[in-house]
Amino acid sequence: MKDADLTFLNPRKPAGEEGDSSRTGLAGRYRLLLRVFLLVVIFFAGVGQVSLNRPGGSRVSLEQPVFRLTAFPQSGLKFSVGGKLENLVLPLLILWTLGAVRDRSLRPRRTPLTPPLVCFLLLSVLAYLFSPLREVSWRDGLREILLGGGFYFAAAAILSSERHRRAALAVLFLSVGITALGGLHLFSRGIYFPDTPQRIWLSFMHPNTTGSVLLLLIPIGIALAAGRVSPRLRIFSGAVTAVLAAAMVLTFSRTAWIALLAALGVLVMHWRHRFYLLGGLALFGALLVLGVNFGPQSYLQNRVRSLYSFARDPNIEKRLIYWRGVGGMIRDRPILGYGPGYRVFQEAYEGRFKEVETDEDPVHAHNLYLSLASGVGIPGLLAFLWLLGVSFPVLRSLSRRGAGSLDRFYSRGLTAGLAGFLIGGLADNPFFSFRVMLIFWLLLAMAAAGEDRFLGLVKGRGVG
Repeated sequence: MKDADLTFLNPRKPAGEEGDSSRTGLAGRYRLLLRVFLLVVIFFAGVGQVSLNRPGGSRVSLEQPVFRLTAFPQSGLKFSVGGKLENLVLPLLILWTLGAVRDRSLRPRRTPLTPPLVCFLLLSVLAYLFSPLREVSWRDGLREILLGGGFYFAAAAILSSERHRRAALAVLFLSVGITALGGLHLFSRGIYFPDTPQRIWLSFMHPNTTGSVLLLLIPIGIALAAGRVSPRLRIFSGAVTAVLAAAMVLTFSRTAWIALLAALGVLVMHWRHRFYLLGGLALFGALLVLGVNFGPQSYLQNRVRSLYSFARDPNIEKRLIYWRGVGGMIRDRPILGYGPGYRVFQEAYEGRFKEVETDEDPVHAHNLYLSLASGVGIPGLLAFLWLLGVSFPVLRSLSRRGAGSLDRFYSRGLTAGLAGFLIGGLADNPFFSFRVMLIFWLLLAMAAAGEDRFLGLVKGRGVG
């Protein structure tokens, strides 16, 4: 076999460098370095900030306090990792770019996802260039979009082998499982997310964005736990998924609950075996019962009852007010928008489009699609929808004819998770959190890497 990833296992036969064993060894070690670095980024994207001998941080950061460790504070040793993921993603992209100059196996491949993603990135740049709030748009918008897009291409190139994708997926599930266990520990001690008491506190800034991440991962975990993969992977996936499902209940995110039920419905339609849906529903129902007896029962009961009275819910009323404001932003600048970034929405809404006082400072429009349309314009939203529209056929082909068992069952789970994620986007904007955005791009990159292997594209083919 001449797969570029197998050259790492057999350094004497690198792709394109058969006659130079020294360059082969160097290229193999460099690829190993990139894979390890990528796994580190994935780990901290899930687990959040880990600090040693540092103060608790500002109230604004809302970082999960479980991993604020203290050891010999008098030594003067202080560090923090994972708080600002940009500081990890940017070095990875630089190293990947330098490696791709010499190593053709690291260059981005052209897959069906490439044209819409490049189009979305270019339209985001245009929206930033013509934004009336350019400085704000760069700090909290375009920079994160470009880093996320670059991370997608880097991850797709680095994880071209199924065994490497398996490692990345294991690290992702492990890290999110760790922060979920930390959140359950805090919850058991009566420590909740500061802005929304009685709701679990994970590393994703808000229980609603936590629900969006779990919504993507739980169907994948169910698919792997019930699929024809290795027994160890099935046991690991099932155990972590149970922890994630418990955390999902305690997010008390009604949007995430409804979207997860829709995702499980997609999962059972995608597969013929009904016991997958029944098992998922039984697990979710059992955890709801557990939540009633484990946490503040009255709060859970109120959240469940509110599902029957959406029209009278004050939070829904506030979201309708924000949607009217963001609708005005779209009508005012329909082509290029006001520029990407949640602070752009804050400033534009408060300065020009606020009609009713809600006694809170809205940080986003609580709708993924309206947020994109107001930020990068209607063409940018259409490019993003194009990307999503292409993703489902790619996942479908992988689920039927993927090169390996992991790709087949992973694609089935991601299809369901992505469908639920898009439904949840009708009432929330999960891209408010850069961690959520990064995990979203990682999951798509793994699907693109599997599709590239399946199609057998020419190694080294560029983005263009």
